[in-house]
Amino acid sequence: MRIGRRWVAGLFAALLLLPVPAFAIQKSVKARVHVKINQRGSQSATEIIFHENEERHTYFALAQTLRRQFRRSDNFLKASNERYLRNLLLDLRQHWRLERRTGVVSPFDFPEL
Repeated sequence: MRIGRRWVAGLFAALLLLPVPAFAIQKSVKARVHVKINQRGSQSATEIIFHENEERHTYFALAQTLRRQFRRSDNFLKASNERYLRNLLLDLRQHWRLERRTGVVSPFDFPEL
């Protein structure tokens, strides 16, 4: 059994030592160039973080205001308000994911009070 294991390990090692086909190298070079082209003109990571922090502060201020308005209401209205705030936060997080992926900062439209 040891001879079989050595033979299989030798076979895998030999496959690793084989030269890589030229078309595979060209594909990897094209992929790198394509990524660099997409990243040009994008904003820096710190600008995106500062933008997200501003939107986060706006969301927390909105959430605090809405929670104050529905503080003395019944449980149904409180639950509806919390559901609305949770959905708004999920939309905001999706917006942030898109900004991080594309590198382009865009404003998030918060609802009017």
